[in-house]
Amino acid sequence: MGSHGTSSSHARIYWTAFIGLLFDYYDLYLFIYLEKVLAAHFGLTQGESDWLQFTGLAGVGVGALGFGWLADRYGRGRIMLVVFGVYGLGIAGLSLSWDLASVLGFRLLASLALGAEWGISHTYLAERVDRATRYRFSALLQFAILGGLLAAAACNELLPAWGWRWLFAASIVPVAVLSAVRWRVLASGDEGRATSVEGRATDVEGRGPSVESRTCNEAALDSRPSSLVRSVLCTNLRPFGVCLGLAALTIASGTVNVFFAKDLPQSFLYTVFFWGNVAPGMLAGAWVVRRLGVGRALALYAAALVALSAWAWTSAWPERALAFALVLPLLNGLPFGLMGAFFNEVFGAYRTMLSGAAYNLGRILGGFAPVLITALGLHRGGRNFIFTAALGAGVFGLSLAAARLPRRL
Repeated sequence: MGSHGTSSSHARIYWTAFIGLLFDYYDLYLFIYLEKVLAAHFGLTQGESDWLQFTGLAGVGVGALGFGWLADRYGRGRIMLVVFGVYGLGIAGLSLSWDLASVLGFRLLASLALGAEWGISHTYLAERVDRATRYRFSALLQFAILGGLLAAAACNELLPAWGWRWLFAASIVPVAVLSAVRWRVLASGDEGRATSVEGRATDVEGRGPSVESRTCNEAALDSRPSSLVRSVLCTNLRPFGVCLGLAALTIASGTVNVFFAKDLPQSFLYTVFFWGNVAPGMLAGAWVVRRLGVGRALALYAAALVALSAWAWTSAWPERALAFALVLPLLNGLPFGLMGAFFNEVFGAYRTMLSGAAYNLGRILGGFAPVLITALGLHRGGRNFIFTAALGAGVFGLSLAAARLPRRL
């Protein structure tokens, strides 16, 4: 169990994790908003634009795995600083890019840091606060997603006057300052003592290590590659599948919402509510988890998503699409807020790598939801609501599996 610590210590831990995640989300969405601007500036074909998107997705996955493994081996704090350095180089390079190859290279570099930051930040936080407050802190950490609102505001208000290069370059100053803040907090050594990377596996009822967990943890102590692979597979295959599925399905619902909401009136007030509604949802989710547990909280979310989708599909109200677009972020706040804490609790060894990879690979899969909707012919006539209802049904199935996973933190 993480150190209980003091309120000031918890605040330092939180801000150390939050500052990097906020600007990673900011630049992630900034790049999405500037995609057409970059394509026009460099005269990219559709195929070249697709390569640019693929590079970003591939970098996120590789960064989660590579930097996550390094964080598990050499410490979360050290690698958090390294990731900020890589991130700063990528953003600086993007602001100076001169052709497609340079954009691809620096986009890949920045994406490696984007993929690393989620897993490292959430593990760093989860290991330093007790279980009673872990889900609340995890939800608060996910407030970093409001960096997307900051990116939207920057593109709407500053892009015409500054241009896209200065929007990227402007990120370097706060990143440099916040890197110094991180260095100071991490060097102080009083941000809280982390739990063991291995953790202690308990069964569903919390009676102690299961036979499978003891066998696999014993194998983990053997440094031979064959034993290490066996340990990772037998202890983490089931929780990884559940976490990957939860990330993919819940992020897919948000991706679908963004994809179809772009046809709605894009006023400033609408944009604020579209992004801001996820915040109360995350806080409410932490409250629900504390009282019902993760499995029941996810089942409640799944039922609400199916009900909302069914209403939007059958309603004749002309504003139903707008209502759906604004209510869904509120619902999605529940799984978005709990994933960071839950993913870290179900993994033992290689916690940073596996939790970050499950989330980011799920984010990649969820990003293809609009393509799948189009392929299934559900992109016209409001039939996308059938797809979101199916996502809810999938989450309900995973909620049953999630409730039975042992906790290792």
